[in-house]
Amino acid sequence: MDAVDFVILLLHPLIATVFGIWLYRHWSTIKAIRLKRGGAWSRIRNQNRDDVIAEHERQGRWALPTILGVILFAILANLHRYVNLDAEFDELFSLHGWLGITLAFLTFYMTRTGKRMVSQREEKSSMAKMKGIHRRAGDLMLALLVAVMFLGFLRAIQIIQP
Repeated sequence: MDAVDFVILLLHPLIATVFGIWLYRHWSTIKAIRLKRGGAWSRIRNQNRDDVIAEHERQGRWALPTILGVILFAILANLHRYVNLDAEFDELFSLHGWLGITLAFLTFYMTRTGKRMVSQREEKSSMAKMKGIHRRAGDLMLALLVAVMFLGFLRAIQIIQP
């Protein structure tokens, strides 16, 4: 494996790590509003609550396209492994990959529930039930993200070592 192969294979883990950190900050900011403690709370305590929520909504619109981009880089890296590095076809599939796709579906669901909450707020109808669903799905999404990132770390070691 030469340097170009190494860089191509590491693009997905690097971009995924940045996305994971961003997603954790995104999740922890809204959690801090509810709990009023922690590192995220110290970052936002002097800001207007409505401004923080508006920023959460604005950033939330980027979650689905971003995770689809991360998955696209994974597919391209696997294509490179298959075509240029003579990897076997069955080596391209893993639990990490399937959980990553599950994370993408959960991100899609989070986007839908977030948009529904915004429309319910604009209609001035109750959004308590949708907010609870969105919050629990966000907690599940973060737990799944941790599992995907851990398995991704193990997978990267497995792929890079000959």
